[in-house]
Amino acid sequence: MTGRFWYEIASAFGFGVVSSLVPILNSEIFIVGSLASGLLGPVEVAIGLALGHGVGKVMMFWAVRNGRRLKWFAPRPKKPVPDGSWRARWRRWNARAAHLVESPRWGMPILIFSAVSGIPPVYLVVIYAATTKMKFGWFSLWVTVGFFIRCYALALATHWGVHLVI
Repeated sequence: MTGRFWYEIASAFGFGVVSSLVPILNSEIFIVGSLASGLLGPVEVAIGLALGHGVGKVMMFWAVRNGRRLKWFAPRPKKPVPDGSWRARWRRWNARAAHLVESPRWGMPILIFSAVSGIPPVYLVVIYAATTKMKFGWFSLWVTVGFFIRCYALALATHWGVHLVI
């Protein structure tokens, strides 16, 4: 393991942390660009991005979970809304989504599927997971593993595609 190997992992890690917190920065474009230019290898980019995404999503998880305790973000009393209004439907939908993410049967599969495929967006799943009783250890493990699978699959596809063209 050379200094270049660690440099590649560190640069992918840094981008992974930032892109997990700022949704406009796209990891898939980073993977394609870095592999097409030959700056990073597929294993290095997958490891770095997965660990970076894992750290970034864990930071989001803790910020949402513990931020509710701050007086600025403390839950306010809910205003009554009419039953047929869009706000009532929105609250019911949010309650169902949070219940699915919190469920021992569906929570982890939703999280893993989201981390691997991006459907539903991981950003939203993290917010829902942090508001439920999902265990932190399982959350951090599976979001990182899911991102590794996603990044490595795209890195290999890009790597093989670049070699087919050249």
